[in-house]
Amino acid sequence: MQSPPPDLPPARVLAIVRDGWRPGATAAGYLPVGFGSHHWRVEDDDGRACFASADAVDGPGGWERLAGAFGVAAAARAAGVPEAHGPVPGRDGTLLARSGLWAVSVQPWLEGEAGRFSDRWSDAEAEALVRLLAGLHGVRHAAPPEEPDLPGRPALDGVLAAVARGRRPDGGPLGPEVADVLAPRLGALRRELRRLDASVACDPGRVVVTHGEPHPGNVVRTGAGPRLVDWDTARAAEPERDLWLVAARTDLDVAALYAELTGRLVDPERMAGRERRWALADVASFVPALLAASGPDADTAWQLEALGRTLEAL
Repeated sequence: MQSPPPDLPPARVLAIVRDGWRPGATAAGYLPVGFGSHHWRVEDDDGRACFASADAVDGPGGWERLAGAFGVAAAARAAGVPEAHGPVPGRDGTLLARSGLWAVSVQPWLEGEAGRFSDRWSDAEAEALVRLLAGLHGVRHAAPPEEPDLPGRPALDGVLAAVARGRRPDGGPLGPEVADVLAPRLGALRRELRRLDASVACDPGRVVVTHGEPHPGNVVRTGAGPRLVDWDTARAAEPERDLWLVAARTDLDVAALYAELTGRLVDPERMAGRERRWALADVASFVPALLAASGPDADTAWQLEALGRTLEAL
């Protein structure tokens, strides 16, 4: 996110990190990176740094799902997948500290370079990532199950119904702009939602531990090889949930390599369905966030642009 949350200033983040993880921490600076979570670089007086993140947690079971998702990275490292770089326990043994609606986590600072969401993988990079995912998918851990329904679907359906009737969606000052983006693409969006509703449910026998978003923006290139970060989306789901994102950005035969490494066959129809679900999940995330915004800023500008791009792709 480009802007820090007003109710979580750097001094508060610093106090949380000091209390829970690093008593010697002396400074916290906001990092305008990523989308969804907020991030800070926290330093000790000797210059050593860690990476603190805050995720908004609301709704029943939200805290438990986030803690469970972050626990996947630690379980993967313990199972021999060192490339899983994620939150570490605090002094009380837990991965999260609460501050109002925010869940704060801490992980070691990682020296390296992350890509961008739209980057393409070289064959060597894609092979390394498929091998990483094959290891992750073999980890035995009780990850939170993937939500069967599209998160935010009821709210999205309500907005689409309002736009179809020519009404402004309920919400803040960005409602007219949201309606202007949605209206010309309403038919395509509803068609894709119907296709999603008709898709076949996942076979429980194929469920593995997945990361959920292994795109170039969540892979850090380091001297020791790639490191997979940003574990809030980790869920128990079908392997295609991870694999389609790799296959979409490389010429490597991801399905063949994965089958060779794991013995699991990859379903092309499920790969395509996963891409569709990803786009629709973005729409279901952007629309309510924009309607809840108090006004335009750098984050809403990015969300409006991303919403338009996603709808055009549909």
